[in-house]
Amino acid sequence: MENRIDVVLTPENKESILQAIKIARSGMPFLIKLTEDDHKLLHKMDEGCTPFVMRCLEEAYKNDELDPGSELLKGVPNDVDVYSFLSLVEKQLRLFLEMVSDTKLLAGSEAFDTATSIYSKAKVNAKLGNPGAQEIVDELGKLYKPACAHTHLIAMH
Repeated sequence: MENRIDVVLTPENKESILQAIKIARSGMPFLIKLTEDDHKLLHKMDEGCTPFVMRCLEEAYKNDELDPGSELLKGVPNDVDVYSFLSLVEKQLRLFLEMVSDTKLLAGSEAFDTATSIYSKAKVNAKLGNPGAQEIVDELGKLYKPACAHTHLIAMH
């Protein structure tokens, strides 16, 4: 076993991280949460559609008969700008979230590996008849089964 994560988060560290996330969210008060139905009904634009959207906008500016309504037309450049910016934010957040998730996975794996090693040693001690070891095995077994039954790591130790 290797200890690749050796971090101590102080309460101040934790609070400043959560505060930074809160600040980022407050900087974008326009963010919304769509319903499942909204997701099904809305067209899904991707980066490849931006040239199409911009060209349609140019044509509507040049040809009155293509104008969908001045309010709609005026909003498109802002929509494209918000879309492009949020695409950049999303890429950065995905990378950040991936790193958070990977670090969480590694920290949890290290903790679980150490715990399973302790559990295995308790089982050996119980087989050797060491006093109190069987009670430890029984208690740990109760905790392991409901919470950790989804993993096979215990069998590897």
